Amino acid sequence: MKSTDRKILFFDIDGTLITEDGRRYFPDSARRALAQARANGHLVFINTGRVYCNVTDEIKDAGFDGFVCGCGTSIYYDGKELFHNDVSRDVCRDIAYACRRYDMFGMYEHRDKVYVDGQNMGNELLAEMVRYFRANGIFVGEDVDSDDFEFDKFCCWFADDNKNVPEFRAYVSQHFDYIDRGSNFCEIVPKGFSKATGIQYLLDYFDIPLENAYAFGDGNNDAPMLLYCPNSIIMEKGPEELKRQVMMVTDDAENDGIYKAMVKLGIIEPME
Repeated sequence: MKSTDRKILFFDIDGTLITEDGRRYFPDSARRALAQARANGHLVFINTGRVYCNVTDEIKDAGFDGFVCGCGTSIYYDGKELFHNDVSRDVCRDIAYACRRYDMFGMYEHRDKVYVDGQNMGNELLAEMVRYFRANGIFVGEDVDSDDFEFDKFCCWFADDNKNVPEFRAYVSQHFDYIDRGSNFCEIVPKGFSKATGIQYLLDYFDIPLENAYAFGDGNNDAPMLLYCPNSIIMEKGPEELKRQVMMVTDDAENDGIYKAMVKLGIIEPME
């Protein structure tokens, strides 16, 4: 294959590769499509808001060339870490204290671990996430004053009647970008990092032109990569406004949307 023909594909996990209906169904058609793309000489990467420790073995074992994690804050290829952005511990602790002041229930995500604030956990969805992480063997610390407390990115839940959210959003904007995920939930990423910056890093690393990059996603936190790549594919369930801005809308995961899109784009051949 000529280097100019090599493509690099980036896939969100939740709602794109796997369903979000509780089954967490990862269609066999998608697995086989990914394998065929690699067999055809293309590169296949996960591009997720999840930090690396929260990428499940099911995904890690599916045969990807690497992972862009934490919205571009850490990048892995061929089992090695190529890049990691460090947030200072002083900034991390200041953010945890700000979450207390503004009644935001934070989950602080690092490539190797997860932290919550043991003094600020009055949210059932946060508690549910803690149970999920611990059940899957992920370390969850609760002392934000610990010398080991650090994060790459974080997210917050908040109550319906929380009037402090705009002030909190303004406060964190000095160092972070705020992504509104809806349903009283936000994802917050260091400035200068996104799923798009992760793509650009790997395009430079492999010397692949942007026109050979393909991004597959389903939600608002995928917007940076979907709007960055000229070859952008969104699942049918995605936001209507975003669907109007991408190159292609494909069926949802459970309806073999990944496989169908890759065939239509000529990345793989139809399978029997």
